Amino acid sequence: MKNNQCSQMTEAEIFDEFRTITEIQKEAAEKNKNSVYKKICARVVELTQDLKDRPGDRRSVLLPLLEHENIQVRLMAANETLAVAPEAAQRTLQEIRDSGWYPFALDAGMTLSAFRSGRFRPE
Repeated sequence: MKNNQCSQMTEAEIFDEFRTITEIQKEAAEKNKNSVYKKICARVVELTQDLKDRPGDRRSVLLPLLEHENIQVRLMAANETLAVAPEAAQRTLQEIRDSGWYPFALDAGMTLSAFRSGRFRPE
């Protein structure tokens, strides 16, 4: 993972890093490498927060990742775009939940449940 200051990165660079690290995160989840998984989560939050803070909230640049072949990339992109594209993000989360591919399906299902009940309100 890069230690670049997000504010110095282009949207394309953020997109590429988000995709790359969430691909790695899938492997970490499947191999129970929790410290790697958590470190990547922290970086995803940094990248996404930077996009949110840009004029016009640029998290929508992550929307193409909702169609990515990697289930973890789709999951993280859906989680991080719920505030800006709730219908598309929910559709992706529902597809992941319905896949039954654990632990990803469980994560997607819990996020959907919390979002739909109002317990989780993405900003």
